[in-house]
Parts: sequence; structure tokens; C-alpha cells
Amino acid sequence: MRKNTTWDCGRSTADGFALFEHTLWQAMRKTAYWLAMDIGGSSVKVALWDGHRLSRVDRTEFGSAIVDGDWIARLLGLKLQAWGDPPIRSAAVGVPSPVDAKHRVVVESANLGWRNYPLASVLRKALRIPVYLETDVLLAARVESALGAGRNSADFVYINLGTGVSHVRMLRGEPQLGAHGLGTNLGHAPLFSGRNRRARKLCKCGRPYCVETVIGGRVVATALRRWRGGERHRFWREYGENLGIVLSCVTSLLDPERIVLNGGVCASRTLFESSMRAALQWHTVHQGALPKISFSRLGDTAGLVGAGLAAQQRADE
Repeated sequence: MRKNTTWDCGRSTADGFALFEHTLWQAMRKTAYWLAMDIGGSSVKVALWDGHRLSRVDRTEFGSAIVDGDWIARLLGLKLQAWGDPPIRSAAVGVPSPVDAKHRVVVESANLGWRNYPLASVLRKALRIPVYLETDVLLAARVESALGAGRNSADFVYINLGTGVSHVRMLRGEPQLGAHGLGTNLGHAPLFSGRNRRARKLCKCGRPYCVETVIGGRVVATALRRWRGGERHRFWREYGENLGIVLSCVTSLLDPERIVLNGGVCASRTLFESSMRAALQWHTVHQGALPKISFSRLGDTAGLVGAGLAAQQRADE
């Protein structure tokens, strides 16, 4: 016979919340989780994945500071300790770079200054669990294809507008990465000439004219610190125009059914969407081939969900 559980109405509200929190922690300690991480060009997001949903989602900004695997391992250690050291089966990490899965290294991340960096080995040694690496935009695009704005599109391009700018083409649910597996580097395409004053500034990769120098998150952060009122309005109009030019190039090269936009910059979509759509239409030759433009339904958790699923799937293999 199941024992009935009753709530003691004589308890204070504070006592009730304390009991609830204690019960929640006890339940968490009995559940094994997968650790999901999404490392960007200026922040680290981390969460627990229970096989169905995320919990304990946390974001730590590091700005322009130099970070490495040891710093990230210390950060994770502190987070896990604060969460009561829940049991972790394995971890998956999304990084802003192509990865060498065989050797478990980050191939090259201009924004982080990493080249052939053995991040998985560093984290595995510190956390004492299996750690898997994947390109961040791939993790997010796969989730967007299965659950988000790309769900009903057989052919779409996912573009992340964060500190850096990255992309991937998804064809029937599978990423199309090209001959060398490097088809994610839209941010380093030299699409802008010296006539664009922002493009003259050297990119983190050491080259001028990169897309990232014109529509990357650092450009937005600098503009918002510097300008107010009409100047800020003009910035967003120009931002939308430049983004529209980039989307027109993507359309001309890949002819996708849909383009899905995500990333921190998309939080300000109402300020640039109109000029973006106008520029896309103006610069695209074949008007009948204009793609549908969608913004992610999953927002900045897409990469974390993708990492959680990847950790779970790899552990089950």
C-alpha cells in the first residue's frame, strides 16, 4: 500500500522551501547526468542534461581574457561543487573551431587563440570522465534541424551570429562540411572590401575584410558602448544591410530553402531585421530563389542541448 505524503501546514514558508530544496537535491544526487558545455569566443555556457532536458544552465563571461583548458576545468569544478557534485557520466564540449575527432584536439580557433589544442585530454584528466569535442555550430544546427526552425526544411543553412560568425549547411538532417570538413567558417570569408571602414580592421585570424569584422559580436559590443540615439540607430541599419549582403552571398552560393539565424546578436533582431531583409532582396539576382529567413526557436541553449545529446549518444555507443 502506497504511503500518503502530506504537507505540514504548520511549517513556515521558509521551512517549506528548505524541505523542497533538500528533496530536490536528494533526487539530483540519485540521477546520473551528462555535462553539456558550449565554449564561445567570449563566454562559457554549461548545464546538466538528464536525457530529456537541461538544468542548472549557467553562463560565465570571460570577455577578451585568455582562457585555456585548465581555466575551464577549474570553472567546471566550481560549478559542479556548487551544484552538489551530481554524478556525471560523460561530457560533450562545443568549441568555435573545427575539431580533429581522432586526436581529440581543437584544430584552430582564432577568437580563443587555440591551434591543435588538446582540450579533451585536459578536461578528461581534470574531470575524470570521458570528454567529447565537436564544433559548436554543428551541435546547434543538428538540434535546430530536429527540433527547431529547420525542422521542416530539407535544405537550410544555419548561421550563428555570436562573438564570431559561423555556419553550416544542413541537407536532410546531415551537415555538409566540404572536402576538408571546414565548411563552417563563414566569419572568415573576405566578402567585404576596404571601402567598408569596419572591414579594414584586422580580424582575429590576422586578415582584413572578414565577415566577422563587420557583423561579429565584438563589432556590436563596441558600437553599443560608443554610440547612443541616432548614431546607434544608424549602426543597426547598416548592420542589417551588411548582414543582408552576407545572406545574399550565401543564397547565391548554396541556394538554400531556408536560412536560420541564431546567436547573441539576434536578441536585437527588431533593430536590424527590416534593413537585413531589404538588402537580401536587393542584392539577390534571382528573386524567385529568395530563401525563407527564420530566427532560432531554441536561442542560446541550442548548443547546450546539442552537447547534451552528443554526450548521451556517444556514451551509449
